[in-house]
Order: sequence, then structure tokens, then C-alpha cells
Amino acid sequence: MVDWDGVAERGVYKDVHQAERDQLSDAAHRGDWPAVLAAVAKSPGLANTRRVGGRSGWAPLHQAAWHNAPAEVVQQLLDAGAWRTLRSMDGERPADVAVRLGRDALLPLLEPAPLHQVPEPEFRAMEHFLHALIRVRTEYYAVKTTLVLPQVCVLTELSDAELWFGVPGMYGGFGIRLEEAATAPRLRVTSHCRMVGYSGRTHHITPDSCVLVDSGW
Repeated sequence: MVDWDGVAERGVYKDVHQAERDQLSDAAHRGDWPAVLAAVAKSPGLANTRRVGGRSGWAPLHQAAWHNAPAEVVQQLLDAGAWRTLRSMDGERPADVAVRLGRDALLPLLEPAPLHQVPEPEFRAMEHFLHALIRVRTEYYAVKTTLVLPQVCVLTELSDAELWFGVPGMYGGFGIRLEEAATAPRLRVTSHCRMVGYSGRTHHITPDSCVLVDSGW
């Protein structure tokens, strides 16, 4: 299952992991693609990393659009798992950055190519319910870490349509899966805390509701 890296607060990661993320973010910011690609090859999970505590929320693919990186660099980032649908803090996807700056040659690579078709109003509605559920559950477990919450749009480009959101301080987190239901798409969301017995909860989220369907596992 692909990880959603949702830590938004410096000092949470161990120093070595924080340094790894900083070095990648610095390299992407200055357009040092050999350094970026080497870092991503070593740790593919960092293909979508954003600067911890940063204001833009840009990942390497956003920076590639900004710098008008060579197409082969963009393709290598995509091959490493970079998400075309990932939005920055102000809502821009890498393709939106390319359009804004006239990087027309990169658009065929950066335009989202969803594997699961979900209309934008529906995944945005489900995202509102998902974020509310995460806030309720993390507050219950007294999580203090500042978080960047998962974007449902990312699920549409994952072959298995699943994300794991591990939450520091919760000793667990949230498994999020996009499913095809009978009448509308839905999210199947599992959550638990390893330190509390029978804490497991399973919710189904549709564009219209968030329903608890199982608990105590």
C-alpha cells in the first residue's frame, strides 16, 4: 500500500529522515535533477515528498514543471511513482503549473491519466467527509502533530486505489481505499491505534455520507 506522507511539522521525523527530505526538497527547488533522481531511486516513497513545514506544498513534479525540466526527467519521476494529481497548498497540480508558465511540451506527460474515473465533485465531497473523520479520530487519541490530510484525487491514479496514512502519536493510522459501489464511488476507511485494544473502526464514505460499518476489531 502506498504511503501518504502527511507530517507537516518539523521535529517529528528522526534527524536522518528529516535531512533526507530536506536534501531532496532543496535539490528539486534548484533543479538539480541528478540529485533528485538519485534520492528517489534510493527511496521511491520520496517521489511525492514536500518540504516538511513548507508553505507551497510542492513536490518534485511541481518543481519539474516550474523549471521546465527535460521530458526524460519528468518521465523518470513518473516511473518512480510521482503523482500527477497531487495538489499544492493553493490547489495547483504539476500540469496547472506547466499551463501557467507555458511549458506546453511537458503537458502530455503531466496531464492526469486516472485509472479510476470519479467526477471531481464526488471525490471532493468524499474528501470533506474523510478529513472530518480523521480530525475526529486523531482528536480522540490526542494527536498533537500538525498534519497534511490525504487528497482523495491521488487514489484515482493508483492501480490498487489504496493509501496508508500513518499518524505520528496515534500509533496507527488510516487505510483508505477507493471502491466501486453499486450506485456511486465510495471510500472504505479503516483506522486503529495499536496501543488500544479493539480500537479498529471501518467507515464507508460516499459523496453523501460517512457511515460506521464495523468496529471493535
